[in-house]
Amino acid sequence: MRQLVESADSATWIAEHDGQIAGFAIVEWAEEQDEVVAYIQTLEVAPAARSRGMGGELLRRLEASAAEASAVVIWLHVDESNTGAIRLYERSGFRCEGREEDYYGPDRPALVFAKTLPGPTAR
Repeated sequence: MRQLVESADSATWIAEHDGQIAGFAIVEWAEEQDEVVAYIQTLEVAPAARSRGMGGELLRRLEASAAEASAVVIWLHVDESNTGAIRLYERSGFRCEGREEDYYGPDRPALVFAKTLPGPTAR
């Protein structure tokens, strides 16, 4: 894994396998009501690279980047039919906090997942 892009308000991580990109993930954060909140823009793993732990490792790196930026919560949208991703998020401590109809297009709702991150004193 390597961090491809580093900026003041986001991080992009790339997973490689045999010299090829096998996945990538992007998280960004912003201050909202006197606290930093992070949002996972995307977490993608190539079909041939799935079930090898890359998604979990990318997710851990996103969380670490957000925590390093002092984020207190991290959240995301996931397609309601993406059971593999939903299992990953639930195993990682994310909880479903809502549903948005037609988020990915007509009749394709998104579930909204969130996770509280450890505060600065817990690190």
